[in-house]
Amino acid sequence: MRGNVGDRIIQHSRRVDQADRVGTIVEVHGQDGPFLVRFERRDPCLVFPGPDAEVVVVDDPSS
Repeated sequence: MRGNVGDRIIQHSRRVDQADRVGTIVEVHGQDGPFLVRFERRDPCLVFPGPDAEVVVVDDPSS
């Protein structure tokens, strides 16, 4: 899974009663991850994307 700084990452929930998590990639530590991701109202954390995640390319990181 490839991602760049400014792209969004969505981690789909595995449970019906939990919402998906959406964050912004702030650092890329390898060609296919891991990524340093900032989720809403949280400090950045290291994410190793799995099959429940997808990267959404953002053309303009300020949006």
